[in-house]
Amino acid sequence: MAFIQTAALIFTIFAFYIGQIARLNLFGIQFPLIDIAIIALSLVNFIHHLVTKNLKNHNRFFTYFLVFTWILLGFTTFRYHINSLKPIFYLVRLTCILSLIIFPPQINQKIKQLFYLSLLANIVFGLIQYLFWPDFTYFDVHQWDPHLYRLISTYFDPTFTGLIYLFFIIAVFLNKNIPYRWFILALSYLAMIFTYSRSTYLSFLLAFTFISLKLKNIKIFFFSLLIIIFSIFLLPRRPGEGTKLERTSSITAKIENYKEGVNLFAQSPLIGFGYNHIPFIRQNQNPVSHANSGFDASLLTLLVTTGLIGTILFILGIKQIYLNSSLLKQTFIWTILFHSLLANSLLYPWILLSLVLF
Repeated sequence: MAFIQTAALIFTIFAFYIGQIARLNLFGIQFPLIDIAIIALSLVNFIHHLVTKNLKNHNRFFTYFLVFTWILLGFTTFRYHINSLKPIFYLVRLTCILSLIIFPPQINQKIKQLFYLSLLANIVFGLIQYLFWPDFTYFDVHQWDPHLYRLISTYFDPTFTGLIYLFFIIAVFLNKNIPYRWFILALSYLAMIFTYSRSTYLSFLLAFTFISLKLKNIKIFFFSLLIIIFSIFLLPRRPGEGTKLERTSSITAKIENYKEGVNLFAQSPLIGFGYNHIPFIRQNQNPVSHANSGFDASLLTLLVTTGLIGTILFILGIKQIYLNSSLLKQTFIWTILFHSLLANSLLYPWILLSLVLF
């Protein structure tokens, strides 16, 4: 059983690296390879816990959240006449990821090293993409955002890519036993900066402010502040709206996005509209779009889909992780919570799965 679990972890790490490049189609629904990996890993992991009779629940609030959300999905599907399997697929994925937090898999040091190497390889790939394949404007025909001169790597989104790289930076910074540590940090930071993601830059500052306070080392804060300021002035301003850090168009769009979310939340504040029913209930209905399944804030997305009840349960689940975690995971949680105020990053599978694999 241990061999099968190790194989499932290796497959998951490969799918994590490959990002959005490998996509499958089932019943007319497209989804990335990571979804198959998550389902496989969660099933193998749960069977392993059954066989070893280790069924201790490590997060009862996530368990309550999942029970509530599945019941709610059934109710709201009929109430709003949702004729699609897509919400079920999304909730299956979320259930599988949270099950890996409720029943944590055993990840040995070699698997951790493999995961770190895969992230480093992804960073190298991202830098190659930025230098030699910077134009993704034609991807809008495939319902992706048309990014230009921004590092998006295999995830096809600079904001989420930047946050994943930030996690890696934090992990390497806190582990002094990693060979060539400062070279890896410099390379990873360079890749993160080339995403031109302002939310990631702010999250970088917050993360290292938190680390500075926890380690009682003010030098960490000042160094992180100086390096961000220095980087902003030196960043090349290539053609395209996305490379303009002073851009306001995205801020205006985000405000309108928040307004739409708040208006929908006000219509059903207690239980919401059901998980991932957003593409079917919002004004601009486009269930095919990759950017239409949530709002530009994860907590707002949770409020609209699961209401106050589901959101409170989810936050309590996050709190339970935080209270039982190392400095690394605690830093991750603060970083995710802040970043998810500016993007739907908390519910992004690669981000949530990071709480399991790191």
